[in-house]
Amino acid sequence: MSDSSTPPVGPRSPLWMKIALGVSLALNLAVAGMAGGAIWRLQSDGQPPGPVRDLGFGPFAAALSPADRAAMRKEFFEIRGDFRAMRREMQQDFAQTLAALRAEPFDQAGLQAMLDRQRTRGAEAAALGSRLLAARIAAMSPDDRRAFADRLEQSLSRRSHHGGPGEGGYRGHGGHPGG
Repeated sequence: MSDSSTPPVGPRSPLWMKIALGVSLALNLAVAGMAGGAIWRLQSDGQPPGPVRDLGFGPFAAALSPADRAAMRKEFFEIRGDFRAMRREMQQDFAQTLAALRAEPFDQAGLQAMLDRQRTRGAEAAALGSRLLAARIAAMSPDDRRAFADRLEQSLSRRSHHGGPGEGGYRGHGGHPGG
């Protein structure tokens, strides 16, 4: 008999666990995408096409005046830091996630820690964007706030006419579908 120098391999993760981790990764990517989309949208004064507007604060950012978008973007980066640095951090997280997914033996706890870190970073960015948006709206005059509401309504109506979220939904000033 020959001795094998290969150490014994531990039990493999069950399929359901791999599926659950894949779903968890997808949800975390969605949160990161929403935060990234909100930041990306705040960097542009133009109307982004289709799916980009559906990310994060798309309709809200589209309804802001160019001056309000620029001011919000400036505030966000003063508080949160450089967008390029945040993007590098996200890329590093994804590189580590891919390495963890391919590693043998598989480290579920390590992967979960990375997914949690990604989710937390995305949630923090989204929460900051939400606070800045609310403060920006609160600082508007009543006329500016009504104009913002009209632009938001118009943006939401455009989305529903193009088969986006709210398809067949938002109509008019009633604040409810079908109104």
